[in-house]
Amino acid sequence: MEIYDRTLYNLSRVSFKGGGMKQFLRSIGFSMYKKKGEIKELLDQIQSEHIAAARIVITPEKERYWEIRFMVNQILGLCLFGNLDNISHFNREGYFPYIQSNLISSSSNVSLQMNLDDTTFSGLVDDNRVGISLIFRINNNLEILDAMGESRVPKAITLGAFSTEGKVLLPIQKTEEQILRINSLNNTRSQLIEAAKNGDESAMDSLSTEDMLLYSTISRRMTKDDMYSIIDNLFMPFGMESDMYTIIGEILDFSFLKNQFTQEESVLLQIKCNDILLLVAMARGDLQGEPQIGRRFKGNIWMQGTIHFS
Repeated sequence: MEIYDRTLYNLSRVSFKGGGMKQFLRSIGFSMYKKKGEIKELLDQIQSEHIAAARIVITPEKERYWEIRFMVNQILGLCLFGNLDNISHFNREGYFPYIQSNLISSSSNVSLQMNLDDTTFSGLVDDNRVGISLIFRINNNLEILDAMGESRVPKAITLGAFSTEGKVLLPIQKTEEQILRINSLNNTRSQLIEAAKNGDESAMDSLSTEDMLLYSTISRRMTKDDMYSIIDNLFMPFGMESDMYTIIGEILDFSFLKNQFTQEESVLLQIKCNDILLLVAMARGDLQGEPQIGRRFKGNIWMQGTIHFS
């Protein structure tokens, strides 16, 4: 009894957040679908009306997987996926919003791993420009399944993301000389990280010294300067999910897109964060401030990626 009471005591102090995949439906213009029953009706309708266009892949183990891609405008869509049983019944296992784009974010090596549901994959890319391993949910799962028995290798990835909260920040003013110096320092750091991965101890020492100097500089400036005037770019894990991040990055381009079925408006931002290009989609009302090229975006994102094969 004592353990049970203590469990209740601890749980009373836990903050439960999130909402699963359904929270990102608003990012592509389906904000009115909030309850499970409402979402199920939407998915049932899409599945019944577009089942003839379902793509089916049969794995070497004779498993049959299917997906339906439902575009709500020229770039944003909703994917339904599942498996076919022995009587060819379409069992729906899940859904997710996706961004359709050929923007190349990274050409670094990508590691793939099947998730516990056996139908979706996650990817991991070690890009030296970021300094951390980026984990993302893969949105072209059937292409991965189709390529498993072949000699095709990933050659590049397109990173996209969805957000339910974000704000526009003013840019940090930099001279041309400062921009060139920053680019040079970033290139040098990228080379040091690559050398450290290969076991170069002098590169490891240089990176450790650089990190300590950076920490000391930031700590000193934080006492008198605003944080957002110091941090120009940020790519940091957020929460307990491995594919959630907090980012700060420069807005290179933006557009407003309407869901052709609900007429809700989404904003699509092209962001450069740590020299990585990615697209971020969110409901227009969830973005605080007016996006402009050159300004910055700060927000929490769920990241996904498209694998491009050779």
